[in-house]
Amino acid sequence: MIKKNGGQAVVELVLILPVFMMIIFVILEMGTIAYHTILAHHISYELARVGSMVGVRKPSGATDSTKIAIKMKEALIKAVGPQKAAKMQISSVLQRTGRDPQVSGHVNEDLVVTLVYRIDLAFPLTSYIFADHPKKYGVKRIKASVRMPVERPLIN
Repeated sequence: MIKKNGGQAVVELVLILPVFMMIIFVILEMGTIAYHTILAHHISYELARVGSMVGVRKPSGATDSTKIAIKMKEALIKAVGPQKAAKMQISSVLQRTGRDPQVSGHVNEDLVVTLVYRIDLAFPLTSYIFADHPKKYGVKRIKASVRMPVERPLIN
């Protein structure tokens, strides 16, 4: 007698395919998150560099935090475009690090730039693994923070 096992392969496929697809989706989503994490850190570094170079005009002058914020926003829009820039939130804080003993009145400051970058997760079911709360929206926020010393001209 010959047994017919025609449905066995279909049943195995139905049982294994969702697990296999989930593994593939998780790997692809991790790659996407890693790419956007690198992008967020690079953007925050470049914004901190721009902000640290435009904040002071005189050697002993005060740091202009509004000018820093404006220039960083302009650089962000120029770098990624207005649509992607709308998904990003930047904030900057000036922190005093001490006085320079070689130059009187010269205050050292660091500019701390924090970028919160929102990415929308693309694959089904991965938002329950990687997304921030509430998970049903499938949104991941990446936070990148960079510290850069403020450049002060010593010679006019």
